[in-house]
Amino acid sequence: MIGRIHERSMFARLRREGSFVRSGPLWCSVLLDPTLPRPHVAYALGRPLGSAVARNRLRRRMREIVAANESSMAPGWYLFGADAPALTMTFAQLSEAVPALAGRAASRNRTRQDGAR
Repeated sequence: MIGRIHERSMFARLRREGSFVRSGPLWCSVLLDPTLPRPHVAYALGRPLGSAVARNRLRRRMREIVAANESSMAPGWYLFGADAPALTMTFAQLSEAVPALAGRAASRNRTRQDGAR
């Protein structure tokens, strides 16, 4: 079961310490944390993206895709976001893009953490 991010301090840590990756209209920021039992995810889909109905539809699609790919995600903190063109992506396109994006961001964060040691 995917955990959620509620604390403002975690969003600040993601901005400060996380690894940011963009692919087309989608982006992801990741901060890996091996002490967590599972991934914790939040979505940044603000008003400039579109109507509330459109934002909620995209959030539900992304949530379903993340849940289906939970086992392949490293434990950590994930923040997914999107720009307006993401609203026109099909579920199949999102199903390919979201896990690939999370994997790239996690890989970048792993490299960044290894370099800091």
